[in-house]
Amino acid sequence: MNSRRYPEFPIPGVAGIVVGRKGILLLRRDKPPSKGLWTLPGGGVEVGETQKDALKREILEETGVESEIHAFFATFDVIMQDNKGDIEFHFLLNHYLARALTEDIRPEFPDGEVQWFELENLPHEEIPPRILGLIRNAEQNIRELQQTYW
Repeated sequence: MNSRRYPEFPIPGVAGIVVGRKGILLLRRDKPPSKGLWTLPGGGVEVGETQKDALKREILEETGVESEIHAFFATFDVIMQDNKGDIEFHFLLNHYLARALTEDIRPEFPDGEVQWFELENLPHEEIPPRILGLIRNAEQNIRELQQTYW
């Protein structure tokens, strides 16, 4: 067991809806949780780090894209059970809207495939329902943020 699997307490984290000219940035995770699914970039908050700084760092590490954090959007518990019904993962994630300052994908610490997606061409079947719902709820905000590029 490691500190993220079978936690004693929920683990705080951050995730970002990163908006750029090419759409939104998604990451196909290559390890649990959400292995093989397209999700939002993000991760844990380190001691002494603000949530916004943590998210900028995670986006850069996982995608190579520099960003500015625009606004808080939503908080979700992500609770996943193993085959025996034990809580294997429990994250408390704050989600933010972020604006991409660069668009070249060059991850520092690859955690899977990274790709830009237009809202009209999302791989719906390969995105966890909670993430898909979050993106749908943020659609107007995403389109407004995209307008800042022109």
